[in-house]
Amino acid sequence: MARPILRLSPETASRIAAGEVIERPLSALKEVLENALDAGARAVEVRVEKSLDQAFTVADDGSGIGPEELELALERHATSKLSALDDLDRLATLGFRGEAMPSIAAVSRMRITSRTAGHEAASFVAVDGGTVTERGAAARAPGTSVEVRDLFYNTPARRKFLHSPGGELRAAIRMIESYALARPGTAFRLVVDQRERFDWGAVPTRRERAAQIWGQRHAEQLLEATGERSGMTLGLLLGLPEHARSTREGQVFLVNGRWVQSPALSQALRHAYGNLLPGGRFPSAVMWLDVPAERLDVNVHPTKREVRFADDDLVFSFVAGTAAQPLTSIYPPFTVVPGRQGAEDPLPAWAEQVRERPMVDESQLGLPLSAPAAASTATEPVPAGAGVHVSARMAAPEPELWQLHRTYILAPVRGGMVIVDQHAAHERILYEEARARLEGQQGTAQGLLFPALVDLSRAQFDLLLEVGPHLRQLGWDLSPLSAPTVVIQGVPSGLRVEDPGRLLQDVLDGIGEGVPTAQDSLVERLACSHACHAAWRAGDALSREEMRALVDRLFATSRPHGDPHGRPTFVRLDLEELHRRFGRT
Repeated sequence: MARPILRLSPETASRIAAGEVIERPLSALKEVLENALDAGARAVEVRVEKSLDQAFTVADDGSGIGPEELELALERHATSKLSALDDLDRLATLGFRGEAMPSIAAVSRMRITSRTAGHEAASFVAVDGGTVTERGAAARAPGTSVEVRDLFYNTPARRKFLHSPGGELRAAIRMIESYALARPGTAFRLVVDQRERFDWGAVPTRRERAAQIWGQRHAEQLLEATGERSGMTLGLLLGLPEHARSTREGQVFLVNGRWVQSPALSQALRHAYGNLLPGGRFPSAVMWLDVPAERLDVNVHPTKREVRFADDDLVFSFVAGTAAQPLTSIYPPFTVVPGRQGAEDPLPAWAEQVRERPMVDESQLGLPLSAPAAASTATEPVPAGAGVHVSARMAAPEPELWQLHRTYILAPVRGGMVIVDQHAAHERILYEEARARLEGQQGTAQGLLFPALVDLSRAQFDLLLEVGPHLRQLGWDLSPLSAPTVVIQGVPSGLRVEDPGRLLQDVLDGIGEGVPTAQDSLVERLACSHACHAAWRAGDALSREEMRALVDRLFATSRPHGDPHGRPTFVRLDLEELHRRFGRT
């Protein structure tokens, strides 16, 4: 039988509505904290007893609530932040629906104490499951305190699905950190079970706030970027590639001061890093994006964690382009190591190349500072088969280089040593050379003594017909003989090629591997495949001249710290670490 349609009681309806807004204890804390910030608080203190669902209090020094409005603030859809639908297009506050406080009150025992600057005393109201149980006067400085206890005590089904107390507290700390980054001019303090977890005073800059949260050393390593376009402004603090994480937990997005989740912004950020990171790794970053209110929809989800942009493509290109700018100037090592000039340390040629780049601070690289430019005049010839260019040398003696297990090159630098992966380093070099040639700098071919015939598969031959002009740009001299046979008369100059046919097949196979993406063009895949299969391998013996040329050329590339797949090309080992391991003081 069909059941009759009945009106829900106000109590039942309020608890159902509360479940849409207050999904978990973190949601309740977020709503109360946002109200404090909307009230203009310059200092916010959060106290937690045992766990968030047991008890938490948020106290602020904001504008406060008058005694005549305390109970009105607990009624659904009562708010001071908008009065008409059109106000959503000019929204400048975090809250706006008038649902949060009544929703929390409906599923908890709550007490609000508040005082405005125009009143001599504070007033309070106590609520139990949405019903006012007590009201009166209280002592308090101007501002508001909201105490929430026994959250979801009257909805036991909800309590069965709560996160662990520790996980919920960690999520709460991350949320408070995010709003602290959004409001560096506001002080934040957290006390858990009578123990202070942090106390961050107001600071004038975002980087100083980052230093309070993550420490001075980490904050100094963050790359800063700013941009402005079409009425939008953007500020970024970008983590280095070594700060990347396996999840997006290291990303904080603040849109018009609101802490949000946004797959679109995350994708734009990842796009900016390109091949600096391998697959499955996500950059860490803090983003401050301000968008005209009329081009942003914040009324998307009951929790207000999601937003919708009127111009998705414009926002994507704006964020990706702005974030990419400082990433082009990353130079090794990632970790900032303050250096001191030492006359006894020889100067590697690649250190001189890094020195010549104006966007890099040598004192942060831990590399020896250069001698006057007049000291560098001689140029060594390129060794046969090296495939890399040797730059100008200083008059000072070159440092010793060693090859370890025919895989790694050990290069001494001031204060330690750099260990270079010879395959990854050569791959980075060849990749940038390939991109330059494919973008217009025609490569030259070195002719073979005897032309080589190679039989391709049908798929390889079809792909060869498609990429043939690009291969000629790289320096290949080849032509189809009769499908699927190809004759190779020359290979790109500078390569050590023992089997031209096998190299061509490997390059073509590399182009077809994996699933192409929108950002993964045919030219990009060709450059990556060419670099990967033409580079020296682990196990290849290198002469000292080849090693020196390889290191020189690596640190002359635009991004020497990683190969095209995001794998590191080198690591730095500090002398201080060696002293520590051997017990030296």
